[in-house]
Amino acid sequence: MNSAFAMSQQGGHQDDEQARTLLTSILNDAVDNQLLFPSARDLRGFSQHRSQQQSQFTVQTDAGSFFIKCSDLAYQPHFAAEQESLLAMMATQTISICAPLALGSIKSEGQPGTSYLILQHIPLAVHGDWFSAGQQLAQMHTHTSSRGYGFERTTWCGETAQDNRWNENWGDFFVEQRLNPLFVQLEQRGIVISQRTRALEVSRLMLSNHQPTASLLHGDLWSGNIGFNPERQLSYPVLFDPACYYGDAEADLAMTELFGRFPKKF
Repeated sequence: MNSAFAMSQQGGHQDDEQARTLLTSILNDAVDNQLLFPSARDLRGFSQHRSQQQSQFTVQTDAGSFFIKCSDLAYQPHFAAEQESLLAMMATQTISICAPLALGSIKSEGQPGTSYLILQHIPLAVHGDWFSAGQQLAQMHTHTSSRGYGFERTTWCGETAQDNRWNENWGDFFVEQRLNPLFVQLEQRGIVISQRTRALEVSRLMLSNHQPTASLLHGDLWSGNIGFNPERQLSYPVLFDPACYYGDAEADLAMTELFGRFPKKF
């Protein structure tokens, strides 16, 4: 579902059995917590995907197909933030998203714990109705916050934590809670930007008279986080892997130019 991962090579019968055991435990836990229908216990088949921080599976059950992400217990705040972001976008009723169905964790005696997020599985194509994607995103951006810029919790853009503490000034928010933390992380990796102070000053000056509406943003809207359901005559857009916050709608549009610009129809 996220193009940051690719279909993994199957590691043999033993790996398949370990994955099946893990998935069965996750599905049973979700059913036990009344998050999925009981028939979801019956695992018919699965395919495995990998990313740097997660194991990801497309699974087929008697209750239908799901997309499951799992990692260690320490990763659960990432999944919780993803769930809350998806639900926030879903509540706007403007654009389709891969709905979160179950969030939880499992732990067996003598084994490290596992956190998981179960999502609606939607078959996706790379291209579809880009015009509607632009229209529907614009409609989502009309959903705003009276609290200013930020979000209810930390979200992650990829693996980068986003400081979403509420701020009434967009310039302050963007400089202090978006740009400056990135400079700090670069320095921690030994990459020193000599003009850091100047860059922040200029950015603050550029935004000093810019106080946009605090719109609900996807937060990580590059081409790998949008797809199109090809099952209908005009395939409709679907968003996933968000890092939501309320901010300047132009921040979402700027992200669409990362790694290649969205088509002109968008």
